[in-house]
Amino acid sequence: MATVPDAFTHECENDLRRMWAERDIEVTITTVPPIVAGPYTTDGMRCPHGITYWFEPTGEQIAKWVRNGVA
Repeated sequence: MATVPDAFTHECENDLRRMWAERDIEVTITTVPPIVAGPYTTDGMRCPHGITYWFEPTGEQIAKWVRNGVA
């Protein structure tokens, strides 16, 4: 019987979080697709371990962009 990869047994989520942090972007990362697609919703990204991650900027990040005239 095949086992389903566990998102907590490897570092892919942390790697994604670091990647976005290096760009000064705070994101929410989940292994569950969003219920409602928003303006920043993209397709999930599958890591080499078979886990699909969805990520979107946090509300605070969007507010920061608006305040800075970026969004």
